[in-house]
Amino acid sequence: MSRIESPADASTAAWLTIVALSAAGAVIGARPASRALLAVALLATLFKGQLVIDHFMGLRRVRARWRVMLGAWLLTLGLLIGLPLLWR
Repeated sequence: MSRIESPADASTAAWLTIVALSAAGAVIGARPASRALLAVALLATLFKGQLVIDHFMGLRRVRARWRVMLGAWLLTLGLLIGLPLLWR
């Protein structure tokens, strides 16, 4: 028998994912890293941002306009951080 996932279960899973990715980012940031590892850390951070937007801001099921605006903001932020960081 399959179990239907409740919103609380989805939020808990999102929160645990954010915690795990944050811990991995802290480990990466604790010592000098390669560009590839920095890119992975930045992508993980952007993924965490998307989880926050979807699950904790409640924008998972809103009009596409709002999701596109916040997705564009997240992408812009990632590019503004990532390009100088990775362009050495």
